[in-house]
Amino acid sequence: MRRVMTDAGLSTYAAKNYYKRERPFMVNNQKTCTPDQENILYKVGSFPSGHAAVGWAWSLVLIKLFPEKEKEILKRGHDFGESRIVCNVHWYSDVKMGRTMGQATVECLWGNSDFLADWDSAKKEIQEILDSNLE
Repeated sequence: MRRVMTDAGLSTYAAKNYYKRERPFMVNNQKTCTPDQENILYKVGSFPSGHAAVGWAWSLVLIKLFPEKEKEILKRGHDFGESRIVCNVHWYSDVKMGRTMGQATVECLWGNSDFLADWDSAKKEIQEILDSNLE
């Protein structure tokens, strides 16, 4: 999941650096949920949302591991991005494009041999845990 987080988050930086879009709290002068992070957020463009990219990417990977929980996992991945709007640090379009970047990242990862090796190890480990809980 660390690889997914890193790749999905970093996938947004070229656009962030190009557009340098101001965040909602910079425009509307309202508070955020994380005032301790505002100094950092001032320096990083809003579009697209890296958090939304990561949350959506994680959910797309996790539903492959836990298909019986697909609805709940996708809702949580969606809500992860929505929280950035609620917290006044991203615009809706930032979150929407963040999800697109997260999905594109995951699609690329399915073709990456290093990721697939990690994936196989994770699936095996999870199955071992599930099997041991049944005993």
